Amino acid sequence: MFKKKTLAKPEQALTIRQMLILLGIAALYFIITALPAPAGLPPQGQKAIALMVCVVLTWATQVVPILISSTFFVFLSAAIGLFEKDVDAVKAFAGPTVFFMLASVLMALALDHCGLCNRLTLKISVWSRGNAKLLILFLIAGSALLSSALSNVSTFVAFLPIVLLLCKRNNCEKGKSNFAKASLIGIIFGSMMGGMGTPAGSPINIMALELLEKNTGITMGFAEWTLLGMPIVLVSIPLLWLILIAVFPPEFKTLTGMENVKDELAAIKKLNPQEIKFLAVTAVMVAVWFTDKFHGLSTTTTAIIFTTLYFLPGLKLLEPKHVTKKVDWTVIIMTGASICLGTAMLSSGASAWLAQIALAPFAAWPPVLLVVVVAVFCVLLHILIPSCPACVAVLIPTLTAFAEASNIPVMLLFFPVAFTVQQCWLLPFDPLPMIIYPEKHFSIKDFAKAGVLGHAAVVALVVAFVMLLCRPLGYF
Repeated sequence: MFKKKTLAKPEQALTIRQMLILLGIAALYFIITALPAPAGLPPQGQKAIALMVCVVLTWATQVVPILISSTFFVFLSAAIGLFEKDVDAVKAFAGPTVFFMLASVLMALALDHCGLCNRLTLKISVWSRGNAKLLILFLIAGSALLSSALSNVSTFVAFLPIVLLLCKRNNCEKGKSNFAKASLIGIIFGSMMGGMGTPAGSPINIMALELLEKNTGITMGFAEWTLLGMPIVLVSIPLLWLILIAVFPPEFKTLTGMENVKDELAAIKKLNPQEIKFLAVTAVMVAVWFTDKFHGLSTTTTAIIFTTLYFLPGLKLLEPKHVTKKVDWTVIIMTGASICLGTAMLSSGASAWLAQIALAPFAAWPPVLLVVVVAVFCVLLHILIPSCPACVAVLIPTLTAFAEASNIPVMLLFFPVAFTVQQCWLLPFDPLPMIIYPEKHFSIKDFAKAGVLGHAAVVALVVAFVMLLCRPLGYF
């Protein structure tokens, strides 16, 4: 009897707390929309801003599962008049980004299923020759380079087991081991940073390009993005490594358990047939990506076509039953909802108004300073909006509208957003750090300490590359 009451109280308290949060978020929407609209902000724009505030709070508190709340907000945006019909909201939701995310998940599953993921992590361990600092460099480099072709979440999930295994073999104490902090934060940073290397590196890139084309009519090819993105990634790898080993110097110089790693690698010396098939399909897919200007197939279309091949009888890189158990739809649906809400922000006039309020004082600044302001603004916005898709949904329409209104080259503002928005390193509230943060290997303070320096390095790199390469390439 007493046990039953003891068990019921936390559940009841949690339910009441959830209801209070939901009522508070709903009340906030009505308060914002009831206030007199500021000068220049249309009534529909006021609704869009109020809804976006509610969305961010709902996702941040997770008072309702993100999968459910994301779907709800898509249809709510139509119900409150931000779209003429609910089918228009669904069309905004179901853009190329959603389908690319599905394809990237399939690529990651196939990489793991065929055995290449395990081979890669074992190789990295052997190449380091047991040197702790060198292993951290290889982990950052490996996650960054792999993330240039796969989504950052998939890459992080691929590298996480090997890091945890190494930490266990070396008796790394949770919350105290600098090696654990540097290596885990390293693969988070590497996976996020590598995602900017090519359009295929992150669904955020596809989302940014989709919003750019929708808002301005400007299209950017796979090779064009890669020409700018990969040099930034390659230069950032040693910089992030130096930052991490300086902030978290490993407590030991040499790893233990390397003999087991060498034995495991020796046991799988030759590529198996499934690994060869995966590499062959991926090589052709990458070739098609780089030649998109000739055949016209988008990055998303190409990814869907080639990941479908995984299921053919002759390849069998994936089994339908395996996929249905492994695919997590939460981030996919959340991204689609962010695109839908970003579209509403643009069409309602909210983006243009926000741009004028936030950026008008900087319109006359020299281009290099304007790029710095935009890049830093993107970094700081993550404190208020932890979700990368939500940030992109707000920033791209807002900055493109501001650029056109202020007679500023659109790409001058697009690039610093596209290349900095997916680095969420100030607080561990992005999906990547949230996967491992509950394990308490590092604290919020640890993450922020490395993140501040990491952001400073990335902002400097982005500004330098944008100003050095974009002008000669004719983007502005």
